[in-house]
Amino acid sequence: MVLYYGMKQDTVPIDQAGRIVLPKGVRRELGLKSGDTFKVTVQGETVTLTPNRTGGSFVRKGKALVFVTPGDEVLSVATVQEILDSGRVERDSLNSAGLLVEK
Repeated sequence: MVLYYGMKQDTVPIDQAGRIVLPKGVRRELGLKSGDTFKVTVQGETVTLTPNRTGGSFVRKGKALVFVTPGDEVLSVATVQEILDSGRVERDSLNSAGLLVEK
């Protein structure tokens, strides 16, 4: 993938069914998974795919996972703490049940 004016740029083919496969690095960086949907915008010869995100999600920024929300919404400190606590409770529950799988 090549950086072009601060944006990543890559070339991907369209198959006979009209499908485009997003490179693995792009999917990982944006936290995309099978079944995710996109808004498609066409302006002239430019096509923009924007993930439909109803709530917040984690996006990879370098080696860190960053929680992002749709639009310009800003999370309060209390909301962030609630999200962290919820994740920790779920993790501890899975761990105590022997169901936690380390990646």
